[in-house]
Amino acid sequence: METPETIPSPVKVETMKAALQTGYGPDAREVIRVGHTDVPTYESDQVLIEVAASSTNALDWHYMTGLPYFIRLQSGLRSPKRQIPGADFAGVIVGVGDDVTDFAIGDRVFGDVSQGAFAEYLVAHPRLLSLAPQSIPLEESATLGVAALTALQGLRDWAAMKPGDRILINGASGGVGTFAIQVARALGAAHITAVCSTNNVDTAFALGAHRVVDYKKEDFTGIEDKFDVFFDNAGSKSLRASQRMLTENGVFVMITGRKGKWIRPADRMIGGAIGSKFWKQRFAGGTASANGRDSATLAKMVDDGQVRPVIDRRFTLDEAVEALAYQAEGHARGKSIVTVR
Repeated sequence: METPETIPSPVKVETMKAALQTGYGPDAREVIRVGHTDVPTYESDQVLIEVAASSTNALDWHYMTGLPYFIRLQSGLRSPKRQIPGADFAGVIVGVGDDVTDFAIGDRVFGDVSQGAFAEYLVAHPRLLSLAPQSIPLEESATLGVAALTALQGLRDWAAMKPGDRILINGASGGVGTFAIQVARALGAAHITAVCSTNNVDTAFALGAHRVVDYKKEDFTGIEDKFDVFFDNAGSKSLRASQRMLTENGVFVMITGRKGKWIRPADRMIGGAIGSKFWKQRFAGGTASANGRDSATLAKMVDDGQVRPVIDRRFTLDEAVEALAYQAEGHARGKSIVTVR
């Protein structure tokens, strides 16, 4: 990354390299290419950021495929309205609108912009930004977006987790899951049970899980423990089986479920909301809300040594298509980074 003093004036930069999505489809190689496009212009209440890195998320799969179909009401019916994928980013501010007072040129920042991060430049509102943590390389800050926010908000806000709670995390090895183990520990969980595959058992223990269930060898719904929070990042078991694993006042937090063309995984969330009206336990779930305040909380957790990104693979911007194809396979361990500069 060049120092702010040597970065060319963004006014003079007219084009940039970016991953460009031309349509919807399950194969990244068929609907995404790396090419050149115009550098975005920023308004008086926005900043222009030279991107150092991005990272991949399950969210990218939904925008790439346009599935389930109802999301196209937002993303574009026949083709994507926004042609540059990528939600998470980290980089350096190189242009500041006249009305922006919280950030300045040269600030190292990170955040979640939903789409547009697989590019050399992006435009963002300051409310989505936080200063990057100092204890990790800037490119690793690009992992602290969708997945980390989902873990933080899912446990702290949706579950209203308390110190001393017993936590079950299903799907503990991906981007959200690896952050969830660490966030639960930072929030004072008394006991964390993580569910993952054989290859990820050691990682889950290293991140702070007290017990790890290898779902390839054991059905975790058969264990006798009851949990105050069931953080479900896989959706692999029925709602009824999941509900039975909770304490009387427990909370079931749904993060995702099996994917489909029409409504999945939203059908599982709807079913949980309906079913919870007949449960003693509470159901919660949703989509993480990007905001600079929570990003700053994550940055502090990183600098305090409570949270560290788990890096699976690293790609270059020229390899963005391969990065998205790998994410679509659904076997990522932690986060994969796309280095832009």
